[in-house]
Amino acid sequence: MTYQDRNNVVSIIVGLITTAYVIFRLVEMNAAGQFDGADAVNVWAKMVIWIIPIAIGGTIIGTILFNIGYAIVTRTEKPSFLVDERDKLFDRRGIVAVVLFSGAGFLLAIIALAFDWSALKAFNIIYFSMALGSMSADLVKFISYRRGY
Repeated sequence: MTYQDRNNVVSIIVGLITTAYVIFRLVEMNAAGQFDGADAVNVWAKMVIWIIPIAIGGTIIGTILFNIGYAIVTRTEKPSFLVDERDKLFDRRGIVAVVLFSGAGFLLAIIALAFDWSALKAFNIIYFSMALGSMSADLVKFISYRRGY
């Protein structure tokens, strides 16, 4: 497993854990009636504002720990951090996936608002489309590295 593969796997795992936590938390908060008032969007934003840096930190810490553990278990040398044209191509493929999902989610949220859905639902659409875009970018890069092209 290459260094890039390991990083993508950790990002996918952290993304899945974070998304599962957000879904669990949204269901829990909705059941408690925290989204019933006029400040529902504020309550949602206060929850999400902490999720994003925690997910970023979790990805960084997870990547470091996974790479250290992998090096200890497999007794491999220090990985190469050189970036070639293939790496740039795979990153561009990932960026395309993020843009497609995020853009589609934004458009879907605008359409939802036009059909009188609540702003809270629109924000959830945007959040989950971006999360899905991020995970799909990591998956596209992982598959690209596995295929080699």
